Amino acid sequence: MRIPRVSILASLCTLGNALCGFAAITLTTKALMAPDSAHTVFSNDIKWAGYFVILAMVLDALDGRLARFARATSDFGGQLDSMADAVSFGVAPAFLMNRVVVEGLHDSLIPTGLVEVLRLAWVCGAVYLGCALIRLARFNVENVHDEEAHLSFKGLPSPAAAGALVSFIIVLTNLWPETEPGCGASIILWALPIIAVVLGLLMVSNVRYLHLLNQFIRGRRPVSHLVVFVFGIALAFLLREIILPVGFGAYALSGPVMALLRRIGGRRGSPSDFPIQPPTDSPPT
Repeated sequence: MRIPRVSILASLCTLGNALCGFAAITLTTKALMAPDSAHTVFSNDIKWAGYFVILAMVLDALDGRLARFARATSDFGGQLDSMADAVSFGVAPAFLMNRVVVEGLHDSLIPTGLVEVLRLAWVCGAVYLGCALIRLARFNVENVHDEEAHLSFKGLPSPAAAGALVSFIIVLTNLWPETEPGCGASIILWALPIIAVVLGLLMVSNVRYLHLLNQFIRGRRPVSHLVVFVFGIALAFLLREIILPVGFGAYALSGPVMALLRRIGGRRGSPSDFPIQPPTDSPPT
């Protein structure tokens, strides 16, 4: 009876992923109802919305591992996983980014005559969402269940893109009381739509990204390996508001940087020196 229970737990993790995305959207809507002077309440709601997206990432990683442990990977689980990802890593980050930028810049950080520029935030959010959906649809078509196929990604994974976007929003909440042009909050607010578009384009690109979790836990590892992993998780939790944007930003840039290095190296070596794994996204449940 252990294996069926593990399989059910994997599906519950997938549904929990979708519920976290719904919670992020709900908290963002609640934040919009706060008075302009209630910066603390507004920031807390927005910050928790971002953390719910991060929690969805954790559940998204767990459901695949549990399904593999139970040997219960299936096309149904893959479809359910992608639908949950569409909510948590597509709709929720796009909506969160759009509302934060529009509400943050409106009336205070943008001249009255340039209010129409805020429509670009809607466009950038739509671009990000569209790219996330294309990314997930491509995964459904190209996904395979072989464990060896889950060592790399083609295009930036949608959870990593969402994590990168919301991590900057979480940092923004700590700077929210600053409303003068030129401050840290203003810089992040103006940069968020551009970041969203860049992340969206990376999702639908052919740039290769390592699957860090599978690379780290694949095969037998010594006890010291587990200690380092646990220590890293604890450190990331304690310094999360610094580690999150730095870590996700570095991962998003790692794909283009490695592609550039491979291109430079390819001038001295043959293409077979750089094998490409089959395309994949988060492991299906």
